[in-house]
Amino acid sequence: MTACTTVPGTGRKQFNVYSTSQENAMGAQAYQDEMKNAKVISSGPVFDRVQIVGARIATAAKQRHPEIANTMVWKWTVIDDPKMINAWMLPGGYGAVYTGLVNFVQSDDELAVVMGHEAAHAIARHGGERMTQGAAAQLGATAAGVATDSEAIAQGAAMGLQAGILLPYSRKQESEADELGLFIAAQAGYDPRSAITLWRRMQSQGGAKIEFLSTHPSEGTRIELLQEQMPQAYAMYKRTRVDGTATDAKDFANTKTPASK
Repeated sequence: MTACTTVPGTGRKQFNVYSTSQENAMGAQAYQDEMKNAKVISSGPVFDRVQIVGARIATAAKQRHPEIANTMVWKWTVIDDPKMINAWMLPGGYGAVYTGLVNFVQSDDELAVVMGHEAAHAIARHGGERMTQGAAAQLGATAAGVATDSEAIAQGAAMGLQAGILLPYSRKQESEADELGLFIAAQAGYDPRSAITLWRRMQSQGGAKIEFLSTHPSEGTRIELLQEQMPQAYAMYKRTRVDGTATDAKDFANTKTPASK
């Protein structure tokens, strides 16, 4: 029962045998491993841009989900790889943004949507949930091999589970990160409508070419869910604009027009 947790912001029940401190420690170790061969940028315009957006995302996350967000280190590393249109955040708040993504987005609003999405994975503790599934799958595969005295069957069971539930994040988790990330970005003062134009442009490039989209829901499903959440997210954005110049759209139908083109 102690492993049954609730995702903040959505209320979804998840099974996670790891504590936040365990997740954070594993995230720190995984981050160190990832950095061993990475070409890190630690200064300059791109670095500064990512840090500014990242700081606002962290502040918004702490406002919306203080219990988990305040346990995270909120580190955004910039990795120089122009061909990689991607970003990620490990448990504990160890994140990375690739220069390929920075070059691909057309505004800080779009960058914030992606960074908010990745932060949402850590907020929702998707990493611990995924590792719990992995541990259960390993036990299941081992049991299958013992029961049949067949190493081949054990390997086949593991492969089946890998294809079924253990890909980087499930589509359910990706949709959840879309939702949580949209509101984090809006809370940070970034226009959530940019999410729709960004995802459409990414999809037009082909999911196989963009690592970020490798396990995400289909374009139609993603856009539909975002449109459902957009009125509330846009209203939040208007309330939290840091420069005080939010537009006074008379109705939401008008505000959707720019993002729908």
